[in-house]
Amino acid sequence: MIQVTKLAHVGFRAQNLSAQAEFYNDRWGLDRIDEHGGEMFFRADGPSHHVLTLHSSDTPGLHHFAFEVASADDLDRAADELTARGLSIVMPPTAGLEPGVAKAMRFLDPEDNLVELIAGVDTVSDAYGHRDVKPVGLNHVVFEAKDRVALESFYRDVLGFLKTDQLADFMTFYRCNANHHSIAFMGARDGQSRFNHAAFELRNWEEWCKAIFYAGEKGVPRVWGPGRHLAGNNLFSYYRDPEDNTVEYTAEVEQITAPDYAPRLIDPPIPDVWKTVGGSGPR
Repeated sequence: MIQVTKLAHVGFRAQNLSAQAEFYNDRWGLDRIDEHGGEMFFRADGPSHHVLTLHSSDTPGLHHFAFEVASADDLDRAADELTARGLSIVMPPTAGLEPGVAKAMRFLDPEDNLVELIAGVDTVSDAYGHRDVKPVGLNHVVFEAKDRVALESFYRDVLGFLKTDQLADFMTFYRCNANHHSIAFMGARDGQSRFNHAAFELRNWEEWCKAIFYAGEKGVPRVWGPGRHLAGNNLFSYYRDPEDNTVEYTAEVEQITAPDYAPRLIDPPIPDVWKTVGGSGPR
């Protein structure tokens, strides 16, 4: 089994790279740390070199998402394991694939999402500087799966994720460390696999409230929230970036530390405990 240790970053394709960079740097609260060819890299107010990448492209949408593994040797083992399982290796373990990462590889998961595994992430200690909002990291990503059960099985059995909770027969949450979920899966509403959203974490509820205020002041389109999820107990508020990617501000995400934790089946699947009637999330 390949054992990922954390969600590292998410990458979006950008039709208008400068406009997307302005949004994430000036309105969302991230900090541009590097540029490499037609790619830009953004850090949060945490130690990781970057949590977001933007890739110049003719089409918008998800480019890839990345998980960290413990060592570069794990990448070589992962490449062998994925190849043996018939997965498509897009980029074998390579040094210098992107700034701030010692070694990385890319492959396609069973629903053709581009997944990156990385090792040796640079630690950044520079002062973050003034920001109205300061996300501290990328907390989770969510996908609508064509075959939710099969995709869950891949992330559980091949990448080592543990099931945390399930909302009826609608949505499942998986973790790779104490964080309640680093990835979650929903059944696709029309049979087409797609990226649903990426959640960026704020340090506490006060910072989350500030983020909501400044998003409103800066005219960021809000999709859903503010509210509090039942699964994960996290505060949430969802927005659209200029190229229609859904991104979330979250805080107070439940941490699973008990060694005997048993996954919960939550039914009915209440999406917002602050408003138990209506609202179905960013679908």
